[in-house]
Amino acid sequence: MRYRTFALAAALLAVTAAGCNRKPAEQAAAPAPVAVAPAPAPVEPTIPVAAGYHSQQGLDASGYYLSPTNVKVGDYQLTHLALGAPSDFKTWETGDRTSTFGPVLIAFDDVTSPMAPNELGGEGHSVSVRVLPDAYSFDAGKLQFKGHDPKLGEVVFSGAFDQAALTAARGEGSSGATVLTGDLKVGNAPARKVSFTYWVGD
Repeated sequence: MRYRTFALAAALLAVTAAGCNRKPAEQAAAPAPVAVAPAPAPVEPTIPVAAGYHSQQGLDASGYYLSPTNVKVGDYQLTHLALGAPSDFKTWETGDRTSTFGPVLIAFDDVTSPMAPNELGGEGHSVSVRVLPDAYSFDAGKLQFKGHDPKLGEVVFSGAFDQAALTAARGEGSSGATVLTGDLKVGNAPARKVSFTYWVGD
């Protein structure tokens, strides 16, 4: 009886020791790494696209909207957006259109071209592209534009005016304050946030 008790105790001690010996090995095992999903690609803004030609009658916000934002597509950099007088909109909307000027246009400079005097009273690159409208919507507070160019592809813009800043800028003739902000998409390049200051022109 005493021998059997001793044998059981020895067996129990061996099992306990084996369990203790396994424990450090189990603790040393590193947990499986948790897979981290890649960050989602940034979502491009959905830009409303104008259809046809619409402008609010008599609304005058004519002038040059200069872009301080460094928006480039290949060798072409956004320089300004121009709005004509109410008579320019009326002429265009009645079907009398030219190939060099529209009541709304967006201009880009080829930054690889030489510098020369420009229509804004300063110096700019000698090669530029004027994108004329295939469609636009122009009302107090907002502007939508769609055009195209063989080099740039389709150009779409949708923006909103800061009416108070624009009124002040037009009263002064120019302003470094932001008067127009929006989204611009050029060809296959990602859409970009853009802003514009104001100059009435000569």
